[in-house]
Amino acid sequence: MMDQEENSFKKKTEKNRKKIHNKAHQNHNQYDTSEQMSRIKFKHRKSEIYLNVDRDGFPSKLHKRLRDEKPPIDNNSSNGHATPLRKKVDPETAKYFLEIANLFESNAVDMDVRPTVCGNALEETRGKEMELATDMIISRTLQCLLEGCDLEQLCSFLRSSAEQFSSMAVDKFGSHVAETALKSLALHLQDDQSCLMVEEALHKICQVVGADVVNIMCSSYGSHVLRSLLCLCKGVPLDALEGFHVTKPSTILADRLSCVPAQPGLTDLRNIQNSFPETFNFLVQEILNHAKDEISCLRVEKYSSFVLQSMLKLLAGNDQVLLHAILTLLGCQEESFVENRFTDATKQKLEGEVLVWIEDAASSHLLEVIVEVAPEVLYNELLCVFFRGPQLQISSHQFGNFIVQALVSSAKTKEHVNFIWEELGPHLYELLEAGKPGVVASILAACQRLQTHVDEFCQALSVAACSESTFPTGIVPHLLHLDSYFKVKSHWNWPVGDKMNVLGCLMLQSVFKSSNSATRPYIASVTSMAADHILETAKDVGGGRVLEAFLCSDALTKQKLEVITKLHGHFGELSLHPSGSFTVEKCFISSNIPMKEAIAAEVLNVQPELSKTRHGPHLLRKLDIEGFTRSPEQWKSRHESKATAYRDYLATFGDKSQVTIEAPKSSPVVSGKKRKKQEKMTGHGNARIENNSSRTFPAAGKPRFISGGRHKSKRPGSLGSNSVKFEAGKSFIRNSMNTQPAMKSDTKKSNSELADLADLARKSKLSRGDVQRLFDPKTSGDRKQLGTPFLSKQPRRR
Repeated sequence: MMDQEENSFKKKTEKNRKKIHNKAHQNHNQYDTSEQMSRIKFKHRKSEIYLNVDRDGFPSKLHKRLRDEKPPIDNNSSNGHATPLRKKVDPETAKYFLEIANLFESNAVDMDVRPTVCGNALEETRGKEMELATDMIISRTLQCLLEGCDLEQLCSFLRSSAEQFSSMAVDKFGSHVAETALKSLALHLQDDQSCLMVEEALHKICQVVGADVVNIMCSSYGSHVLRSLLCLCKGVPLDALEGFHVTKPSTILADRLSCVPAQPGLTDLRNIQNSFPETFNFLVQEILNHAKDEISCLRVEKYSSFVLQSMLKLLAGNDQVLLHAILTLLGCQEESFVENRFTDATKQKLEGEVLVWIEDAASSHLLEVIVEVAPEVLYNELLCVFFRGPQLQISSHQFGNFIVQALVSSAKTKEHVNFIWEELGPHLYELLEAGKPGVVASILAACQRLQTHVDEFCQALSVAACSESTFPTGIVPHLLHLDSYFKVKSHWNWPVGDKMNVLGCLMLQSVFKSSNSATRPYIASVTSMAADHILETAKDVGGGRVLEAFLCSDALTKQKLEVITKLHGHFGELSLHPSGSFTVEKCFISSNIPMKEAIAAEVLNVQPELSKTRHGPHLLRKLDIEGFTRSPEQWKSRHESKATAYRDYLATFGDKSQVTIEAPKSSPVVSGKKRKKQEKMTGHGNARIENNSSRTFPAAGKPRFISGGRHKSKRPGSLGSNSVKFEAGKSFIRNSMNTQPAMKSDTKKSNSELADLADLARKSKLSRGDVQRLFDPKTSGDRKQLGTPFLSKQPRRR
């Protein structure tokens, strides 16, 4: 009975497979080839545009004008070869490849003999490559053969099918076979001999593709194959291949808001290997030569725009070829750009042209890539000519705002940012009201990256984010809920349970990294927030990062404690959330001893649940909950000694404003007279050790090197001769209360003393003896010399 059911099931499956196979051939025969199907689709879309049909939501008049400027692409008169009609696979060949497919599905082929089986099967495809590759069922079997064969059989297949590669690439099923063949080539690039074979096969394919490149670019299937071919010739690794086909919006946004100029493609191009530069340049030149007459149509076509974008990304860094390519896409000649400037005639032609580009999704995406990869000399001209004047209008546009984001994030000099700030700086309110916070965030990132207009931006943003009646208390709440605030500005209330705006949170994080004068209104806004609003902010992923940035900012310790106190009673709840645990850790670092005890006690209450989470063990270790459980008094004593050592270190080396940290009750408070003596001894507290770290309490108890201003310096543990700066006319001497004339600039530093300082700075934790060595010269080890300076005064060498 079971055998009968199994036989009937097999017959039914075979019958359905044949039915699908025949139906597929009927559909293909109806249109002859998939290339003709794509041509019909292209003509159909074109007719819709001429009939004023707005299917894609773009202005149809613009498309009509663009099509009228250049004659439509004549597919029939293409320079490529004529595509043959689809032929049905003969039954005997179909049966053979069905047996091969069953052989692979049953795993009856050993890995040792698999290349031989695949090579023998590929021999049967000779002269029938096109028919087999475009067959719905056999094409999958052919893909398996191309993946499992040796390089010699693979190159043989590509050479014999090269003349039909263009037709194969634009076919629904053949395109998958073509891409599989290209990816298999990349896997075989191991030695010089294999590279020569691969380059020969690629060059032959590029010659055929170049002759019919316009048709391939406009095909949804051919576009993908052509992009893979470009990447393979450039040497892009397979794992990075998808990045040149599809880029996630979140990745683009992260690049634009980072501290480096946005340069798409360069990250992946740093790892290129086994590239074929001559073949790549040949293919790029063929694309530009055949596309220049139809460029106004190709840049508004979705799939051809994809190819042009990938080509520009792959050319990043090659300024000469990139300049030629961008000028071609702009519809200009080489003579239009003389001595790094556009000619007057070209300026008149390009003036206002940007408004045409932004009206179409495909061309706007292409323009984004153009401004991101443009060489600096061309970027200058694009900024001053192409984008001069209508930046606010473009920024408020549905597609144009992304172009402005790319333009701002690609700024390379302060002059570029100054030019952008003059046009967009006074209009931050209009941009936020229009729902374009991405443009505002990009301006902030560019200002911070190039260190210009940061304070002006922070002031303008605070004014744009709230009205006079709610200033400054409403700044942070409004930016956290950017969307809802600008919808109902007049009667806005805190929306309970709403997710906080991502870009608003990112801007606040960046603002808190700025100077104290710029962040003062924002700090006042945070401290004035209600306790339940602070708690809801801490629970949100973006809001928690804002609080962390606030706790790492230049805000006074008193202001930080005021915010931390509002979270009292909720630290255990917050620690159970992955994002909230970071906020709890920052609160612990920035707290005084009593608040540290309160936080540790609340976290201890949820220790069983917290230890089961992924982030829990890290937080328990950072707060030393085990030590707190075992001996609370010892735990408290350790943190008191850490705070005392840190406070003494600040009194000696740090900023006077940082010495006013609330001391624990059990630790001695430095008197005002003693503090004045210490400040006098250190040159009125102006000697600073500079570092890029935030001004926060160190969790590990080691002395941090405090940032002394705008100047960057070396990391802790790598003290150089310029790390300690002295006020003019003062010198710092151990156990000396008298000021001495400043040391001469050519005085040599004591190598032994610098070595001792460097050794202390490299330690993760300082023992009591180390602290005494640092602050008390009487216990300085073997060299017990009173009055030994940190930097000994040496006689001048003649």
